Formats: sequence, structure tokens, C-alpha cells
Amino acid sequence: MRQTLMAFAALTTVLASCAPTSYSGYAKSGVTRETAALDDTACSVEANKLFPAATFTTTVYSGYHGGYGGYAGGYWGGYPGYWGGSHVQVRDANASMRAEHRADCMTLKGYAAVSHPICTDDQISGRKYAPIAGAPKPAPNICALRAKGGGVALIDLNKPL
Repeated sequence: MRQTLMAFAALTTVLASCAPTSYSGYAKSGVTRETAALDDTACSVEANKLFPAATFTTTVYSGYHGGYGGYAGGYWGGYPGYWGGSHVQVRDANASMRAEHRADCMTLKGYAAVSHPICTDDQISGRKYAPIAGAPKPAPNICALRAKGGGVALIDLNKPL
């Protein structure tokens, strides 16, 4: 039981360290968030058409391979011996080209890449905020709040409801 709790605690720590600390998007003066979302979608669709997914799988083995006496394929002993584990990695050869094309497309439409930090619990501290209309440029008082049902809303910490 203790080992299970220790493993759960380690997994929780690892997952928490993987959580994003910022929200990246695009901003353009005088453009609503809806228009920015439509332009972003158009650029993403174009990038997906030009650089479709090209996925490749690879099995990565860890541990010792070969020799005698390991557990291999459902029987004990014999050749080849095997200790350790494996996992399958999936790689999309076109992912970086799609991302680069999307960024270039948005730049050509007049947008600038922006990044907003994710709001912390201390910043929110029980207050409520209305989402910001438009796509604001980064500022110390602007942060991204995870919305119910998924998605992200940008809020101004200087303007609680």
C-alpha cells in the first residue's frame, strides 16, 4: 500500500510539472477574439492541407536485452533474455512545418504572436472576472484563466466584477 501511495505521489508531481505555465496566441489591434479565431482556423486549415499528418511509430526499449534467463514473451528462461520495458513513440514528420506555416500565415494577416501567463490561485483568490473582449497584448495584469468546459479566457486582474 505504501508503494502504491509513493507511486501515486510521484505521478502527481510529474503531471503537475507538465502543466502549461502560459497560453500562446495571436493579437492584432482592432480585431475581436472571434475574428482572430476565424483567421487562426483558416491558417490552420491551410497548413493542414499543405502539410498533412505523416506519423511514424517507433518502439523504444529500455533495460537489458539478450542473454539467458530473463522473462521473454510469456515463458521463463531461454533465449533471448529480456528485462525492462518498452513504449511506443509516435512522431509526426510534418508537425513543425504545419506550425511554421500557421505562424507565417498569421503574421501575413497582421497578427503578432503573444504569450500570457496562466492565472495562479493566489491571483484569483476567490474573485470573479469577465473575459476580455478582443485579443490584448501581454501586460502584467493580463493572465489566462482555464474556462469551464475547456478553452481559455483572458482576464484583467485590475478589473474584478
